[in-house]
Amino acid sequence: MDSSSDNTLIIFFLVAFALYSFSRYLKYNLPGSAYLKHKIGRHLMYGKLNPIYQPYLYKNFPVLNQLSEDNRLLFESRVQRFINMKTFLSRGEIKQVTPEMKALIAGSAIQITMGYPEVYFSHFRTIIIYPDMYYSKLTKHYHNGEVNQLGVIVVSWKSFMEGFRDPRDGVNLGYHEMAHALKLQNIVENNDYEFFDSLIMNQFEKEAIKEMQKVKDIPAGASFFREYSATNLNEFFAVAIENYIERPTELKAYNIKLYHLLSKILNFDLLEISPYSS
Repeated sequence: MDSSSDNTLIIFFLVAFALYSFSRYLKYNLPGSAYLKHKIGRHLMYGKLNPIYQPYLYKNFPVLNQLSEDNRLLFESRVQRFINMKTFLSRGEIKQVTPEMKALIAGSAIQITMGYPEVYFSHFRTIIIYPDMYYSKLTKHYHNGEVNQLGVIVVSWKSFMEGFRDPRDGVNLGYHEMAHALKLQNIVENNDYEFFDSLIMNQFEKEAIKEMQKVKDIPAGASFFREYSATNLNEFFAVAIENYIERPTELKAYNIKLYHLLSKILNFDLLEISPYSS
């Protein structure tokens, strides 16, 4: 092969890489832009939400009432696609997975990925629902929820529903486990990964370490974040996401830097509903 052919190949690969990089930038960094609006039609192609799920969504996800009609349809369509993509399995006394279960689990996933309309947790294909706390053969412990690298999300339905009884307490198993899943999705090579900005994540972890120390130093129940958040960085991330979704105003007043870091990580500002603004 002569030098001109070599140069042509090099140019081809450089152009291909540039186009790939730019497409990923558009995909994960321009929520609320013309790009996202262009995507609305594409998502609606996946089909409208089955009406059976609608009452559960609108009862439990108040953000839907703040969206424009087009963006509510987008949220609904994404919920339907998530449901279609996953296998839901019941265990124990739960004999059948109900529409409410599917709607609330899918809604939790779509709520925290409002800034990533192309992310559907593709690494996770199976969702298992237990009636109550269950014993995990993988960890050898009892859990209310679990996310593992095998692509399985597991929840206790009792604990899951408790998270929706008080939508302002910053404790929600659905958001918690989906936060774990989202963080794992970001690092496992699949159809959608590497969407988090590593520099922002580094800044978040530095701030998280400070907050975890506060939790350890302050008497139990007196800190903004519950004690469990100080377990490790992964648990703090999940607890922080719970509070970002359920107590955004309080979180911003408590630590505005942490609030803005979370809004950058999730790619949307919940207090502005920026990715769905019209």
